[in-house]
Amino acid sequence: VPGINAEYGDDIVRKRLLTDGEGCGDEKRVSNLIRMFVKWVKDPEADDITFQKMIAIIASCEMSVDKLAMVKKMNELEAKNYAKLHDEIEKEIAEGKVRIEGYQKQLAQAKQIKSNKQQYNSISKVIKKYPSRDETTATISQIEEEIKVLKEKKTTLEERVTKQKRQFEVLVYSIQQLRCELSD
Repeated sequence: VPGINAEYGDDIVRKRLLTDGEGCGDEKRVSNLIRMFVKWVKDPEADDITFQKMIAIIASCEMSVDKLAMVKKMNELEAKNYAKLHDEIEKEIAEGKVRIEGYQKQLAQAKQIKSNKQQYNSISKVIKKYPSRDETTATISQIEEEIKVLKEKKTTLEERVTKQKRQFEVLVYSIQQLRCELSD
């Protein structure tokens, strides 16, 4: 075959097997190429235009193969990028979980602090209803002083009552004596 060697033919067959994986019409082009090649080989007077058409079809098929190879390479790169992105997202998720756990602990602490403040406020309201220790001590001292004064008054009054009782008894005795003397 003029212009084509066996190695080049094997290369064509390999590329033919790789083509039309996506159904882009490459299989039809390869079939047309084979028919043109057979006609060109059988016809010794084949013209240069047929040869140029075959070269154009081969170039088109090679371009499709190169395009598919580039698409494959891009897909592999995208897969790597997605894997890297997936790893980054997983890492961010893990970090997010750690942050959430920290926030949950902070929330629990804040709830405890709030509860403590509420208890403190309720206790302080109860405490504010009563006078302070100093005021209570002063009131107790004042009351003790009043009790002391009242005890003294009581003692004085008891002495007075006792004195008046004695005087009254003396008076009653004297009246009885007078009555006895008057009746005699």
